[in-house]
Amino acid sequence: MNFNTDYSVWWLIVIAFVSAGLTLLSYSNKKGFIELSKTIKGSMVSFRFFSLFMLGILLLGILFNTSKERVENPIFFVVTDNSKSMLNYKDSNRVLEQVNKLKKKLKKDFGKKLVIKEISIGSRLKTDEAISFTESNSNLEKAFEYINTEYYNRNVGGIAFISDGNFNVGANPIYNAEKIKPSPIFSFAVGDSIQKRDHLIRNIFHNNIAFYKNRFPIEVDISSYKFNNEEIKVSLELNGKIIDSKKIKYNGDDQDFKKVIFNIPAEKIGFQTYSIHLEEKENEVSLQNNHKNFYVEVLDSRSKVLILSEAPHPDIASLQSVLSKDDNLEIEYKTFESWDKKINQINLLICHNPTSQFDGELFDLFKKNKIPVLYILGTKTKPSFYSKIGIKFTARTANQMDEFQGSFNKGFSIFQADENLKESLSYYPPLTGKYGDFTIPTAASVFINQRIGPVKKNTPMFFFSSSQEMSFGAIMGEGIWRWKFNEYQRTKNHDVFNSIFSKSIQYLTLRKRGSGLNVIIPRKLNKDEDLVINANFYNSAVEAITSPEIGLEIKDEDGKKYQSQFAINGSGYQAKIGQLNPGKYEWLAETKFGGKSYIQKGNFFVEDLDNEKSESVANHSVLKQLSKQSNGTFYNLNNAQPFYNELSNRKDINTVSYQEKTSLNLIDLWWYLLVVAILLIGEWFMKRFYGLN
Repeated sequence: MNFNTDYSVWWLIVIAFVSAGLTLLSYSNKKGFIELSKTIKGSMVSFRFFSLFMLGILLLGILFNTSKERVENPIFFVVTDNSKSMLNYKDSNRVLEQVNKLKKKLKKDFGKKLVIKEISIGSRLKTDEAISFTESNSNLEKAFEYINTEYYNRNVGGIAFISDGNFNVGANPIYNAEKIKPSPIFSFAVGDSIQKRDHLIRNIFHNNIAFYKNRFPIEVDISSYKFNNEEIKVSLELNGKIIDSKKIKYNGDDQDFKKVIFNIPAEKIGFQTYSIHLEEKENEVSLQNNHKNFYVEVLDSRSKVLILSEAPHPDIASLQSVLSKDDNLEIEYKTFESWDKKINQINLLICHNPTSQFDGELFDLFKKNKIPVLYILGTKTKPSFYSKIGIKFTARTANQMDEFQGSFNKGFSIFQADENLKESLSYYPPLTGKYGDFTIPTAASVFINQRIGPVKKNTPMFFFSSSQEMSFGAIMGEGIWRWKFNEYQRTKNHDVFNSIFSKSIQYLTLRKRGSGLNVIIPRKLNKDEDLVINANFYNSAVEAITSPEIGLEIKDEDGKKYQSQFAINGSGYQAKIGQLNPGKYEWLAETKFGGKSYIQKGNFFVEDLDNEKSESVANHSVLKQLSKQSNGTFYNLNNAQPFYNELSNRKDINTVSYQEKTSLNLIDLWWYLLVVAILLIGEWFMKRFYGLN
């Protein structure tokens, strides 16, 4: 331990003289003091002197510096691939036994030397959980990303990586593994890397939605191994019945790839189960990958979306790119002048910068027909138009324009926002809109608020409102095309931007608007995704209320029913169902309010995107590369004994010691201040006891 001061230690002499002078001055003319015994007088003077002296020392700003050595044992990770493909090989019945044996041996022989941590990786990363080999995907890079992020600058001694090397989600694990230096990776291979005789369905490309009586294409990618010059039959089934088939012939090579295209009519309305089947042949290593199901929703009509503006604008092009991805929407763009004013079953209007051309007759036309509208209110919006939709500015602003960014409103519950929305809004460029504070309709629900730099305002940027006359959404500025451009620059995709407007449009195009029950449920999800259902209930004043209890019933293809109930979530409702088995489901939501029953029902399906079924050959080259680039070693899991010998002799897996330095100011020592207090209180008590004033 050492110390330093803000001022020279020579000041201690001055402090001592000052303390002595003040002490003598205090007792020199003290009445009754001279008659006391020497012991009492000495004690009182000492208490006064040392208390003043110790207080004076605090003025020097003394800082004590200490250092302590901390020893950290090497952290050793056991990462196990928990995907189904680990059981696709002939030695699969022993894999779990061998994994547990390796972990047990490590803990027994090296538990005192190493800090052993267990990780399993599949669709998700889990720590210290039992291995079951039930995950439907392999995202191997996540394990190395986790270690690098959570244990950065820690003493990572090494990694035992148990896998077949196959991955079907995420990037190649070698890239994230490179960041964990200089920790060696010991790869333990599972399965056989020698390709066996097999053919399998790689991918099926199809529309999620088809329209009744229209034809739609289905493309099937097929891979074959050691099917030299053989002919096989590919069948397409609908609800268990063959509706089309084709024959293909593999070439003379050991490996081949074929693409088969079916073009079929949509003849039944609703969710339809289709299946692709490859003809089974002798000596195939796996038959599981010869068939695969997929689902198509057949609709009898599409929602029509009309886009109106004074002139073409980048915002419109950005919205069209989102709408074009939804096969359930028919899009038409017109200028205010060129539109023929025929409603023609329009389900939604998107109005960009409503000028005087829209303010009168066109506005009344959509209001009369109760057609929902999404307004983008920008620099050319007629000032008088705002009041028509319930937006009232509190002061005259001489039509000034302002720029503002967005901040997500946490209380918003009409639909579930993308989990990355908050982060994206912090990067999105500002929109340009009318300057000034304003109020919105009472029943409105704010999606995004305005933000000026770091200051979050309570002024809406994007909100939704419903009334008996019409429902609408309003964006209080133009320039959303910059959001899309910014997001692609940062992430190389438009996922958050697409989510904002696809969910907004889905909400506005719901057939039953106004008062009553509205349920928002995904039409399709994978079996590894959690089903989350959102709902709202509106009273006759179109105010979102949460007093009614909403029941939920989900029924699978076998008629089995799941009963649940919505929980209150902000000003709406939410039901978290969790993961469901693949198949078609029917749902029904029901509630009662004011003596009246409200019911909504529909369908959704859960896909079985089990990429692990198709893997019949291990990818040991990935494991070998991981070990080579990290100065580790490649082993087979069924022969791990050499690994234990190597681990005992490795010189680069060592305990690391750290010097931890801490600094402490003298005034922060509680016992020091306690001593000063005792001296002062002791002196005061003695003066009182002996009658000194």
